[in-house]
Amino acid sequence: MKNYLVGISTSKSIKYLPKLISPLMFLIYCLVYFLPRNRRSWVFGSGVGVNFSDNAKYLFLYCSSEKDINCYWITKNKDLVESLRNDGLNAYYKYSAKGLWLSLSSKVYVYDSRTGSINHWASAGAIKVNLWHGSPLKTIDRDITVKHNAFYIGNHTWGIKRYLVRMIMPEWFVVADLMIATSEKVKGYFNSAFGSKKIEVTGYPRNDIISNPSLYARYLVFEQNIIDSISTEKTILYAPTFRDTNRFNREAPIEWGRLNDLLRKNDATFLIKLHRHDYSMAIKEEYSNIRVLDNESDMYPLFSKVDLLITDYSSIFFDFLLTDKPVLFYPYDKEDYLTKDRSMYDEYDTVTPGHKAYDFNGFYEKLELFFKHPDALKESVLDYQVIKKMYNQYSDSDGAKRTYQFIALNI
Repeated sequence: MKNYLVGISTSKSIKYLPKLISPLMFLIYCLVYFLPRNRRSWVFGSGVGVNFSDNAKYLFLYCSSEKDINCYWITKNKDLVESLRNDGLNAYYKYSAKGLWLSLSSKVYVYDSRTGSINHWASAGAIKVNLWHGSPLKTIDRDITVKHNAFYIGNHTWGIKRYLVRMIMPEWFVVADLMIATSEKVKGYFNSAFGSKKIEVTGYPRNDIISNPSLYARYLVFEQNIIDSISTEKTILYAPTFRDTNRFNREAPIEWGRLNDLLRKNDATFLIKLHRHDYSMAIKEEYSNIRVLDNESDMYPLFSKVDLLITDYSSIFFDFLLTDKPVLFYPYDKEDYLTKDRSMYDEYDTVTPGHKAYDFNGFYEKLELFFKHPDALKESVLDYQVIKKMYNQYSDSDGAKRTYQFIALNI
């Protein structure tokens, strides 16, 4: 099977510019509402519409074997269409005649970010199912309080700025009919942030492969090749989140040469996976034990290989807790982040079960501790298992099944 990321240029995917929507497009959107739709036809999409990833990916793989519905992946990436079809999956180019027809005639829209993942202007009248892509640590959508953020402007201000934001990015303000969550706590945050009509605690479809790594193995050959290419005894995954205010010039305080020497000494590989909206922190040299993954790479199949997760404010750690492996937090710019980027739903130190480092020397010392005593990084003032259960009601491999049943009962 081909790499599902083939044909995607990160530099191109980040340069798409929002277009000012004319009243004509809004009129078309309103007219689309009255078109008849097929309840057995479900369309799926992810991210900005070019990749095959996240919760939408795993629910699509599950639903593709369901006989009562017809599932179609809609994307702007023609290479992805070919790759999915080669694996026997239904996929169509967004702007093809069949892709447009499916977008206009399918009753169910399933996405993990915005309706634009599929086709926003063809979505009126469809049942919109937002699977989202994380259990929130930082505030999202309606709950964002930083005043220069587009979501704050679009939700909490009035006047020309609000109008322009909503006209330029209309899919950002769509209220989904259905949403899923990983726990009652997360459900409460989603209700506040999105105001969706119905939210169900099902667990995330993407987390199914944490408890069952062989699930969907035939579709995860590319990810398995990454795992097979790692020959070191230990694997560390560094997955920081993006910054709203500094996506291009930020550099984490890491001395790469010194880090690489430590990794070589302890037979470890250091994987770097930036957020899809993060375009900073380029490593100018090549190092023997440090690898940078594509921004659009699927991390979840790699969890079985990873021995330690390092992050800052990314909610990925809530999912990683399901592995019962240690997490190291590296919030080196915490004060700036909280004042310039996002506030948080809970005090940072009350929901992050693991050791923390705030500069590279502290970071280095924590890694030395990990190599000597791996479980030591799980020892903190917070109970690892308490936080794990607080954000993950389920720890099995039935998240996709519960999600499918929830959607089927509400259409």
